[in-house]
Amino acid sequence: MENREDIPRVSVGSVQDWQKVRSNYREAALSELQEQVASRGITHEKDAIIAHLEQFIEKTFNLAQPNLRVNGHNFESLDKNGREMEAFDETLDRRIWSLADTRLQWHKRIAETRRTVPTEIESTVATLLEQHRKLDTIILSALSEDVPEEDLVLQNTSAIAHELDQTVSRQQERGDRVRVIATEVKSLKP
Repeated sequence: MENREDIPRVSVGSVQDWQKVRSNYREAALSELQEQVASRGITHEKDAIIAHLEQFIEKTFNLAQPNLRVNGHNFESLDKNGREMEAFDETLDRRIWSLADTRLQWHKRIAETRRTVPTEIESTVATLLEQHRKLDTIILSALSEDVPEEDLVLQNTSAIAHELDQTVSRQQERGDRVRVIATEVKSLKP
């Protein structure tokens, strides 16, 4: 799944709403400035202070724009006049994120299956080999009464099969350990 933004953006419904917020902020700041200038009696510096305040407000809102979404679109994607390029389809957006989440769930399910199914298959094969070994001993004991020479051959074959089963298990364990060690070595930074 594509990474969704870790820190969500501030959302407003339209560019006009954003401009209204900006206008309200400007009016409140100027009102507070008027009160402070009047209470301190520094009317001769009022124009310079207002110019600095306007500059501060402009910088503040320019810094806020990268963290803003207007009608579902990033503020940067609006055209130079501040108009939206296309209408935002919230239903489509929800559908896209729903599909991305579903895709992630399927990837997790596949990964889990890849981890668990091989061990299940291994245990099933080991169980079947054990059952065949037991059946072989039963059949060999029944046949050993009839043909002693074949009994020795079958016993040797059964012993070799048992040894092979143990060797396969040991080699499988060694292979698993090699994979784990290789992963750890790859994760080490030089």
